Amino acid sequence: VKGKLRREVLDRTVVPYFLRTVDDVKDAVKVAQTVKIENETPGAKLELIDCRSIAAVTKDDDNGVDGIFDLFWSIHMHCIRSANPTDDEFESIKFETRHLFDELYDSKEGVPSTFVACILRRRQE
Repeated sequence: VKGKLRREVLDRTVVPYFLRTVDDVKDAVKVAQTVKIENETPGAKLELIDCRSIAAVTKDDDNGVDGIFDLFWSIHMHCIRSANPTDDEFESIKFETRHLFDELYDSKEGVPSTFVACILRRRQE
């Protein structure tokens, strides 16, 4: 399967990851509260209620890593599709990704991840 991918598909494929921390979010809310748009500061109406970093492990006890890979692929495949690969190239990418996924992750251990969850509220005027 290797070698079936055109260089331009590789160059056009971008999978954005935003590795934010709680402090990043707090800073962004503070900045948003000061940004003027058409002589108004709409971000000033934002109130950060809660923000925390959550560590999680995704497991699929019934199907090994199949369900975890399906979740991963459903999230990321659109970035690959946007690079306009041929159907063969797309399937090749999926095949290689699945192969790497199987090498990296163990169904008993699951797939560790961390995300930032926030609650914001619009201030009442």
